[in-house]
Amino acid sequence: MTSAQSGFFISFEGIDGAGKSTHVDAFRGLIQERYPNKEVVMTREPGGTALGEQLRNLLLNAPMNLETEALLMFAARREHIENIVEPALAHGACVVSDRFTDATYADRKSVV
Repeated sequence: MTSAQSGFFISFEGIDGAGKSTHVDAFRGLIQERYPNKEVVMTREPGGTALGEQLRNLLLNAPMNLETEALLMFAARREHIENIVEPALAHGACVVSDRFTDATYADRKSVV
């Protein structure tokens, strides 16, 4: 890292139970150890904002059409980017997200 003011965004992707949360926590510790003055913003997708958490609850619990699910995911992502990711990056924070775009496109049926 060349500048104390430069922010960066890292997402951890994987299926449920793959150990993302364990790795996210360990990574946060490494960032804080290496860059003690760097703010680390932890977030998740879907979720991360009040509206995103409401949409997450719907996505996890309400039966719906696949296109509806995709639109709700993108709505939650837009809120997440606008209210969490972009502001944090603008003031130089490290944003660590439990899932982001790759999870949207992953075909869970292809995972053995």
